[in-house]
Amino acid sequence: MSSTRKKKVALVFTGAVSLGSFEAGVAYEIVRHILEKQEPELEVDVIVGTSAGALTGALTALALVFGLDPSALEEAWLSVRLEDLLRLNPGDRSILSSSKVEKLIAKYLDPQLAQNTLTFTDAREIKLAVVVTNLDGMKYHIHRTKSDKFSISAIGYEDAIKFCIRPGFNEWERLRCAVRASSAYPGAFEHKKILRADSEFLRTAKYNFTAVPERYFHYSDGGIVNNQPLNKAIEIVNDLPYNNSSDGYERLFLVVDPAPPTSAPSRNDYKVFDVISKAVWTIPRNQTLYKDLLFLEKVNRRIRWKNSFISAVTDMWNSCRITDEHRCALERLSKEVADFKGQTMLGIDYDRYMKYEEERIRTSYRDEINKVNDSDLFVKYCFLMEHVADLRNKQEVSVEMIRPRDAEKELAGEIFGNFGGFLDSGFMKHDYNVGRTYARRWLNKENEMNRLLFFNEQELSPKVRFRIFQKMLDNAFPLLMEDIGPRLFLGNGVLRPNLGMFTLAGMVSLSMVRYVVNKTVGVAKQMVFGKK
Repeated sequence: MSSTRKKKVALVFTGAVSLGSFEAGVAYEIVRHILEKQEPELEVDVIVGTSAGALTGALTALALVFGLDPSALEEAWLSVRLEDLLRLNPGDRSILSSSKVEKLIAKYLDPQLAQNTLTFTDAREIKLAVVVTNLDGMKYHIHRTKSDKFSISAIGYEDAIKFCIRPGFNEWERLRCAVRASSAYPGAFEHKKILRADSEFLRTAKYNFTAVPERYFHYSDGGIVNNQPLNKAIEIVNDLPYNNSSDGYERLFLVVDPAPPTSAPSRNDYKVFDVISKAVWTIPRNQTLYKDLLFLEKVNRRIRWKNSFISAVTDMWNSCRITDEHRCALERLSKEVADFKGQTMLGIDYDRYMKYEEERIRTSYRDEINKVNDSDLFVKYCFLMEHVADLRNKQEVSVEMIRPRDAEKELAGEIFGNFGGFLDSGFMKHDYNVGRTYARRWLNKENEMNRLLFFNEQELSPKVRFRIFQKMLDNAFPLLMEDIGPRLFLGNGVLRPNLGMFTLAGMVSLSMVRYVVNKTVGVAKQMVFGKK
């Protein structure tokens, strides 16, 4: 970030379960940096969040547009406790309490919070996309190669619900539903039903809305299909009207990922559960980012080729004789492309679509167009060249990532499949602070972190493991009395109502797990820092 030019930032918050507290820490520092107008100058205009990143993304957008206190990010995440989620309410149809998650989301995505703040921030508006998994699937009809007729169809399950966060925003209930749906981890929380309109989708999906303009779909955790949605952020940026304007800014995509995959050493063999874990969790949740980065590398290279090619064509354009036959061919092909792209795909007539495209190209290639004769034909030439090369409105993409150097060593919530942070608010607070530290490092480009707390610097010996297990057994009864006992009774000594066997078993299990984790962390810290 050595450049002094203003940077327009597209933020991407990945799925991370309890490690969303790390993302919240990163978001806090970025929001504070922008609201306090610190250097370097940043402007966030696009935010994409999936799964745990959906709530963080929504709160970040509200903070930047309405001036909402960024400390709400910390408060929201530290208020999530597993023992509360284990106490099911009537009507909950999941392992954990979906109704309590909805209350939490409603508390922080509240229009009253925005109305009670001063709307003096510089953010014009922020495009927010909440990635979700469409359990019903969206059926798309695909065109034949040599015909405008439809031939085959395919079903897509990746979806995103989009919002424009700006003063006067009034889609609060819809925003809460989208965040709740994207956070509906399979098995743990119930899915969410949301009403969608046909206008939200490409015309190739219109067959899902037979004779009706809108219908309900069932949605679940966005991380199922896209846990690192960089591609969705790029898609939104490419559609921004000011994307290719020459106002002196740099475009940056910033991915916040607290649990990136590690390049583990090769192993002699995989056990059955190792394969299941890889197939169900690790590979699907990390493959999308790899594909996105591979695609971006190709696009960036093609854009450089395109710019060199346009420059060469501009120099020789006035010296070439373009016949009427060639002119007609270019205009005929331009109409064919505009008809398909505008009318068939977007439902926009040729004149309207072509007018928008011509204005966009004249802005994008302003210097080149000023050099050529017959600029109208040159615009059509550039229009065709972009569409044939699939580079319409694309620009070179710069991607950076904020992530821990080693999540297993630095983040307390990384244990138990990233659910560990829910066991203790101290774990969540630690990961939140680590996120803040890494964000400051990125903003300041420091060479080294000042201080990091490593939870598992080295593998615990069998002797230490046995000692922990022995202590757990020795203290089982006091643990039940001190940790669980007070929560079983009301203040007047009366047993709490609606204590089912499942709730009681959950409380016991949670207390035992919390005890083991605390002991493990304590021993590991002693081994690292040499404390007695």
